[in-house]
Amino acid sequence: MAEAGVELFHDIGDISIVGFAGIPRVYPKLRRIKKNLLNKISNQKPKAVIFVDYPGFNLSCARSVRKLPQTPKCIYFITPQVWAWWKGRARTIANDFDLALNIFPFEPRIFNDLGGKAVFIGNPIAYELRDAPSKETARRTLGISMSDKVISLLPGSRLKEIDSHVGAMIDAIKIIHSETPGLRFLISEAISLPEGYVSNRLKLSGLEIRPVRGDSKKVIRAADAVVVASGTASLETALLGVPMVVLYAADILSYTLVKYFLIRVDYVSLVNLLSGHEAVPELCQNQVRAQPIANALRKVLLNDGVRARQFSVFERIQNALEGMNPYACAAAHIAAELGFEAQDA
Repeated sequence: MAEAGVELFHDIGDISIVGFAGIPRVYPKLRRIKKNLLNKISNQKPKAVIFVDYPGFNLSCARSVRKLPQTPKCIYFITPQVWAWWKGRARTIANDFDLALNIFPFEPRIFNDLGGKAVFIGNPIAYELRDAPSKETARRTLGISMSDKVISLLPGSRLKEIDSHVGAMIDAIKIIHSETPGLRFLISEAISLPEGYVSNRLKLSGLEIRPVRGDSKKVIRAADAVVVASGTASLETALLGVPMVVLYAADILSYTLVKYFLIRVDYVSLVNLLSGHEAVPELCQNQVRAQPIANALRKVLLNDGVRARQFSVFERIQNALEGMNPYACAAAHIAAELGFEAQDA
């Protein structure tokens, strides 16, 4: 957004957290940000306020915007996964937003059935991957032969995720390496992390694990199998067609709240949620250890039947999500909601 010329009043990086344990730290800052934004909206009187993701903050902010004397249109781009979390939020969104822009094809019905207005605009992740390198190109630029067997690790994009996943990932590939010498290993270091945060953890591994910073598409595409933290990276891996094992580890408070009070589905990965069954293995909490990861990864890497079943699921997900330009589609729907043509926006 900054690169597109948007004026940024606050940086989301300052309030980014994983799970519930970090909420007390950022809550006072969130209150100040909300007050500041409401003042700006009240003074500048925009025609519309577009809320993007971040439901804990945005839903609260939208309710306050609705109480302003001159209420702008409230539009939600990338709604929370109400089909998995806090289904009561679906009614809140249907009531408080003039338009919801959904990135999964089954979502609009949830809001429309509650009296809201929602449309599927395409999936930003699928759209951004349209220019992903081929496997041959990815390997050539990384200096890896097409005959090599490659395992890629995607431990996450936040510090807490790295702390929870990297150690177990490394110990697992030590086991795999001892059984199948000659494997090549890559690990993705997200651009959002301090430089060297991931690579510094590899020095004592005793293995040659190559860190690649800020190019997860290449790291995924070059691989024969991926071990990936649950989140959007697992959907990227499916859309790029690479068999995977998914990990999810969180602080005990967050996990307990999610498992027993908040989540209403059987899976944590978007791939399994979209497919409706455990198409890819998920390892959670105390399963995020070397041996369980190695056992699951061995099958994903070497078992042709397991790989074929994953490929079949990935193809169905690709067919459902690829094709539409979500940004152009979103712009057209926003323009229509405001009563003018998208090219005049």
